[in-house]
Amino acid sequence: MEERGWYKSGEALLDEMRKTRVPQDMLALWYLGQAGIAVKYGEHVLAVDPYLGWPEPDTRSFPPPFAPEEADFLDVVLCTHNHSDHLDPYTLRGIAQSSEKTVFVVPRPCVQAVLDCGIEKERVIGAAAGEEIWLGEVTICPVPAAHEELFRDENGDYENLGYVMKFPEAVVYHSGDTIEWEAMTEELRPFGIDVACLPINGSDWKRKRADIIGNLNAREAADVANEIGADLLIPMHFDLFPHNGENPAHLADYMFTEHFGHKYHVMAPGERFFYSR
Repeated sequence: MEERGWYKSGEALLDEMRKTRVPQDMLALWYLGQAGIAVKYGEHVLAVDPYLGWPEPDTRSFPPPFAPEEADFLDVVLCTHNHSDHLDPYTLRGIAQSSEKTVFVVPRPCVQAVLDCGIEKERVIGAAAGEEIWLGEVTICPVPAAHEELFRDENGDYENLGYVMKFPEAVVYHSGDTIEWEAMTEELRPFGIDVACLPINGSDWKRKRADIIGNLNAREAADVANEIGADLLIPMHFDLFPHNGENPAHLADYMFTEHFGHKYHVMAPGERFFYSR
């Protein structure tokens, strides 16, 4: 399956994710397109916002890396909010069917959406900002995400979350879809984040007219990563949909001119990247 847009074929990528031996004190990360990130720590694999659905071929710039039922090695799947490119019923059903061990972590207001996928409630964890979740060697720290606004449900729970993931080897922050919210950098800085995965597609008049909710742009993501003290910035959410993307070269230019020396890495879809402090 040699498809345009992927660093390697789906079969090769799956084989790599299963067989990669992560060196001591390191993490292996794979970029799955859009906001999808997989992290291997020791013998375990965690994925955030994997989007493996393809409801209409012309809506994606490139196809999914593999089918969800092939992802039988995932221990944990985290979804940041209930939009189809982050919480996709087709993807979650397939992953759940492929592996009985997989646990799903979603914002509390999104729990019912996951249960509606036919996933047993014992496998679903409702996350809330400020309440840590311990899953073996990784601690999940949910934080608010402002998908242009900080939306709460009738119980006061945030509908959109980011996740600070504390691995023994490093601390990784996946923001989900967000703009900078009040006190964002002040709340994130104490976590000692090593890797910040942030959207860079931004927002503009044309997208607002199409009811496309905005995110951080490249400059804002760079400034946030710098302000929170992240060692490395990995940009996301710039490549999958032609009408809602961004040229990551804008990030490279801004990092060079405004944050010279601050590490960043633009990942190709399916690329494996090893990180060490």
